[in-house]
Amino acid sequence: MRLIYQLVNNYGVAIVLFTIITKLLLFPISYKQQKNTLRMQLLQPKLKKLQAKYKDKPQELQQAQMQLYQEEHVNPMSSCLPMFLQFFLLFGVLDVVYKPLTHILHYGNSLIEKVVGIANGILGESIAKQYTGLREELGVLKAFQDNPSAFANIDGFDGAKVADFLDHFTVFGVNLGATPTWKPEVWDASAIILFCIPLLSGILQLIMTIYMQIVQKKRNDTTQQNMGCMNVMLYVMPLFSVWFAFQVSAGVGFYWACSSFFSLLQTIGLNLYFTPERGAKIIEKENKKMEAKYAAGKQSFTERVMNQNVGAVRVEETEKTKNMSNRELSAYNKQKIQDARKRMAEKYGESYDENPPED
Repeated sequence: MRLIYQLVNNYGVAIVLFTIITKLLLFPISYKQQKNTLRMQLLQPKLKKLQAKYKDKPQELQQAQMQLYQEEHVNPMSSCLPMFLQFFLLFGVLDVVYKPLTHILHYGNSLIEKVVGIANGILGESIAKQYTGLREELGVLKAFQDNPSAFANIDGFDGAKVADFLDHFTVFGVNLGATPTWKPEVWDASAIILFCIPLLSGILQLIMTIYMQIVQKKRNDTTQQNMGCMNVMLYVMPLFSVWFAFQVSAGVGFYWACSSFFSLLQTIGLNLYFTPERGAKIIEKENKKMEAKYAAGKQSFTERVMNQNVGAVRVEETEKTKNMSNRELSAYNKQKIQDARKRMAEKYGESYDENPPED
C-alpha cells in the first residue's frame, strides 16, 4: 500500500489499485474454485443417487462420497479458501488504514508514542477515548488537524509531510480515518458520503447474491446445498458488509466495497467463460492429466488428506465386519463389489446390470 500511495499520492486511489492487484494475484485460486464448482455441478446426479441409496446409513454415505470425490478429483472444501483469504487481506488493510504513521510515513514506535501523548492532551479525555488501541495514530492525525503548532518542535516529526498526507488521505473529499455513523451531528456532504460507503458494500454483496442465484437457477444447479462456505457468502455477507463498514474507518469500508465490486466483475467474467461445453472439455482434459499424475504416484496435500480420511473410514468398516459370520461377510463383500462396479459404470457411461449372473 505504501509503494502504491507513493506512486499515485492519493490514498483512495491507492486502495483501488491495491484491490485490483490483489485480485489479479488471487485470480488463479478463483479460477480453480470456479472449476471445482463446475465439477460439483456435474457430480450432482451421482451424489443424489448415493444419498438415496444410503439414506439411513450415514457412515457408508460418507465413505461413498469420499470415494466419489477421489475418483472425480473434487475437493468439496475448496470454496472456503477465497473467503478466508479475503478476510486475511481485510484485516491487513484495517491495520494499514489505522496506522498510517507506521505503514505509510514510516515513523518509529518511540516517536509515535510521543505524538500520541501530545494528541491525547489536545483532544481531551472524552474524544481521546475514541482513539485508543488500534486507532491511536488516527487520533494523532485528528489532533494535528486541530492544532498543528503543538507538534512543531518534535524531532523527526515532519509537519509538512503529515499535512500533505492528510490532504490526500481522502476519497471523494472525505477523510478515510473517519468512521461512518447512522446519526451524524450534521447531515453535510461528508456525513452523506460516509453513510453511503457501508450501504454500497452491502448493495454490491446483495447484487452478487442475486446474480449467483440467477446463474444457479439457469443452470438448474443444486451445488450450493453441499457447499456451506458458499452459502455463508450468499446469505450472510450482504448484512455483514453493512454492519462491518459502520464499525470501522471509512478507508476499510471503501476497500471492502472495492473488493466486492471487483469480485462481482470477476465472477461474471468467469461464469461467461465457463460455459457448460467449455467447462466439460477443460475438466475432461484435466482428468486425463490427473490420471497420469496418479499413475506416477504423485498427489497433492489435499488429496493425501482425503486419502487419510478414506483410510479412517475403512478402519471403522473393519471394526464393523470383524464379528460377521463367513456367510454375512461374503454377502457384504459381494455387495461392495457390485457397488464399485456400478460406480465405475456410471463414471464411464457404461450400462450396468443390477442383477448379474452368479459366478
